[in-house]
Amino acid sequence: MEARIESTQVRPHIWRLADIAGNRCYLVAGDERAALVDTMEGVGDLRAEVERITSLPVTVLLTHHHHDHVGGACSFESVGISAVDDGFWEREENAEARIREQLREGFGLPEGTFFSTLEGRRPTTWHVDEGYELDLGGETVRAVALPGHTRGSMGYVVSGERVLLSGDAVTPCMTLFYDDSTTVDEWVATLDKMAALPVDAIMTGHYDHEFVPGDLAGWREMALWSKGDRGMRWQNISLPELRGCLHVMSDDGVDPDSPEFRALIEKPKPRVRSGRGRRRRGRDAGPAEG
Repeated sequence: MEARIESTQVRPHIWRLADIAGNRCYLVAGDERAALVDTMEGVGDLRAEVERITSLPVTVLLTHHHHDHVGGACSFESVGISAVDDGFWEREENAEARIREQLREGFGLPEGTFFSTLEGRRPTTWHVDEGYELDLGGETVRAVALPGHTRGSMGYVVSGERVLLSGDAVTPCMTLFYDDSTTVDEWVATLDKMAALPVDAIMTGHYDHEFVPGDLAGWREMALWSKGDRGMRWQNISLPELRGCLHVMSDDGVDPDSPEFRALIEKPKPRVRSGRGRRRRGRDAGPAEG
């Protein structure tokens, strides 16, 4: 299988790009320059695809530090990221190296497959703060802090298109199990903040499906419901050191890979022992969007 980067123009100024690992990033092109929001896993030549779409100078902006959003950054000289989410490069490169071998085996990738972490070098970083604006000429990208998935997560509002590029701020199986994830209550505050943004669509890091602001109420309901749910132990298959407590609000039979699925994985809860002995309630699950 070839590690191609697929691209689709989804708005007059916005292209959605996808890699074979199921990740998404977005290219926003104005009249004078372009912005690339996230860089996916680094499998496939992202920079070549960006340069095929536009010859404008490109500013790279990252929503957060996880390997499936920063892996392709090694193909670019510099990237913008929040100061809180900067400094995790070595950890994410180690994770990407493990995922790389899984991709080689799982997709039967041939020798010579492009991986940016092998072909490029770690970019320099500069820090993006809430309210940062990038004038592209005829379109503007504005940064908004969206703590939850990571404490330093950022989203980017494409003002003219009224679109929020949200990274992993909301996903059908929301993941708050990382060391630097916020509490569920802090994520609820971010959902309320997102609901007040002047956007008509929300584009995420792992789905072609576009969500709308009205969908945020379902995530809020799930967050509040999870606080009274016992949950079950969860472990990531690809990176088994990642563990959490899984709460599934969707009914049985709803496809976990569908945009309609609603679940949340928070940090592991302390195990409670009873006099009747231990009862196994956990189950292994597939990789959640990171």
